[in-house]
Amino acid sequence: MQFNKKIVLFDIDYTLFDTALFKESRLLKHKIYKEVIDVLNSLSQIAILGIFSEGDTDFQKKKLKETNIDKYFTKDHTHIVLKKIDDLKAILKKYEDRKIFFVDDKLDILFDAKKLSPEVFTIWVKRGFYAKKQKEIPGFAPNATITNLKQVIKVVGA
Repeated sequence: MQFNKKIVLFDIDYTLFDTALFKESRLLKHKIYKEVIDVLNSLSQIAILGIFSEGDTDFQKKKLKETNIDKYFTKDHTHIVLKKIDDLKAILKKYEDRKIFFVDDKLDILFDAKKLSPEVFTIWVKRGFYAKKQKEIPGFAPNATITNLKQVIKVVGA
């Protein structure tokens, strides 16, 4: 598969960004997980990188800028919305001509993505607040479950 046929859509909080540390620091410390830069460098050689995250747009973009990872994501592939479920269908449709790798810490949004587009490759990052509280969804398992983003390189490169 060619470079332009793969897109990796990342969530921000608890996926790229250490949200727990951010909250503990009273929103002062902007830090990504230690493997993020290496992962983004590697993946940018084999796929287009994008963001699909929810929250206040300016607030989320500041996290990307303050951690110096905004350079990996173009405006065309940065989707920050109030509620992912409301925009999920449109985002998946935008990339229907590509192999989509969807990386998120929320199992329910991965489940919803799979229901809308069975060919999307779902990657559950099992860390952070939501992952720890997540209950199994009967009849659903993500395509991959990881605890470190380095594992995404092998999955996307295959």
